[in-house]
Amino acid sequence: MAKVKDYVSGKVLDDAKLALTLAKYLGLPVLGSIFSKQLLKAIKPFEPKLINLNIAKELIRAADKCAVGERVCRAINNNSKLTESVFLDELAEGMVQTGKAEYMSKQEAINILKKYNNPLLLSKVSNKYTEICCSVPKGCVYWNIERKGYKVLTRIKK
Repeated sequence: MAKVKDYVSGKVLDDAKLALTLAKYLGLPVLGSIFSKQLLKAIKPFEPKLINLNIAKELIRAADKCAVGERVCRAINNNSKLTESVFLDELAEGMVQTGKAEYMSKQEAINILKKYNNPLLLSKVSNKYTEICCSVPKGCVYWNIERKGYKVLTRIKK
């Protein structure tokens, strides 16, 4: 399971790079089968969800702290579209302390999500939903695996 310390240390970047590389091989007969098991096992603890803005607003309003910073997949692919993630509570603290995010008011965080109009992905970090990403499907680990036919995103509509 990814923990706040993995985000703070940058380990999550290394894991995401590896996952994107392995995702390229998912269509191959033998390697694809082996890699799919590893990838699905690695992704499961994040319990990623595709959410709408209303759900994101509820989560942000319920949080004690909010911070905004570069999304993880963007940090490993500088050529991709610039969007940001909203980090909540302990993850917000850790990301701010390491200079990877800035504290924002709840309304500012909501406005960031509105600004990009990208699919919103919610992920668990340290066993709590604390990352809301304005995803860019082309460079996203979850979306790349979904395109290969593996359903890793739970769709939540409210």
